[in-house]
Amino acid sequence: MNRSDKQTGSGDSMTSTSESTLIVGAADIYDQKVDRFLDLATVKALSKIKPWRGLLQVALEWLAIAAAIVLCQTYWHPALYICAVIWIGARQNGLAVMMHEAVHYRLLPNRKWNDWVGEIFTAWPVLVTVNSFRQTHWAHHRHVNTPEDPDWQRKQNELFEYPKSGLDMVFITLKYWLGLYAIKQLLEANQAATIPARLKYLRLSFYGAVVVASIVFHFWLGLLIYWIVPLFTYFLWIIYVRGVAEHFGGIEDHSDLLEKTRHIECNFIERLLLAPNYIHVHIGHHLYPSVPFYHLRELQQRLMLNPDYARRAHVTNGYVAFLIELLGSSSKQVEHHA
Repeated sequence: MNRSDKQTGSGDSMTSTSESTLIVGAADIYDQKVDRFLDLATVKALSKIKPWRGLLQVALEWLAIAAAIVLCQTYWHPALYICAVIWIGARQNGLAVMMHEAVHYRLLPNRKWNDWVGEIFTAWPVLVTVNSFRQTHWAHHRHVNTPEDPDWQRKQNELFEYPKSGLDMVFITLKYWLGLYAIKQLLEANQAATIPARLKYLRLSFYGAVVVASIVFHFWLGLLIYWIVPLFTYFLWIIYVRGVAEHFGGIEDHSDLLEKTRHIECNFIERLLLAPNYIHVHIGHHLYPSVPFYHLRELQQRLMLNPDYARRAHVTNGYVAFLIELLGSSSKQVEHHA
């Protein structure tokens, strides 16, 4: 239970399957009182890693991307291409969520394989790294919405200042969909200087190999329109929407984790296009980051059986209700000033 940060954070160490099911240590958890809402036996059971499940999900995301490309190429139409951009951007988001699993060592029980599979098949394709993201994300878990939280510090700008008007939200959405925020935000998320030199060179070699192959085998245009365009537009917009939903939009200043983190109950379409792989179970993830994505739905159901959690947790019923919350908070501020 009280493994050191060094033990928990070492990407080079190997852990057994049984060891990987233990509760994560202080390195990436906000509150060590893990038995506050659930008993330890339940948390340990929910924390068990199923390697095949994580690998299957990564494969499914890639297959869904390939299917969209084949469909669009076969029945080309501008409207179909727009749908493909949305779908591929959503699946890129799905890969980013699986990268998040690797960051918490929840993808595979062997930590070396966890990191390499996470880097090559989930992180590098969306222009980030497991290694650098872990450096900031664990600090985010320890210091949610405080000056010591790197995510919080990075988002202290006008994009994350709420309340906003509906017109402001429309303009922000259009700018994301046109790719106007892409370069700046990808550079901010990249943090290439913080990763080890060996990993940096391997990553550059990976990108170089992809570019050379795209030229030699004549798929550079497909790489541009079916990967870069979705990544620079719809994908980044989803990341922004999720960022607001998880920790902003009227919940920033709460002292209680259950109130300054938003859980969103999603329908099937929202899970496909906005919050894949149960990333919307966000309060539960912060409380129990040892639980892999395929157990998060059960985790939330068990948490809601706890009266204290059910009473205090900020639960929103879908992204439409989330948008109404944002607009409602704007109206309330206008009324307050009046």
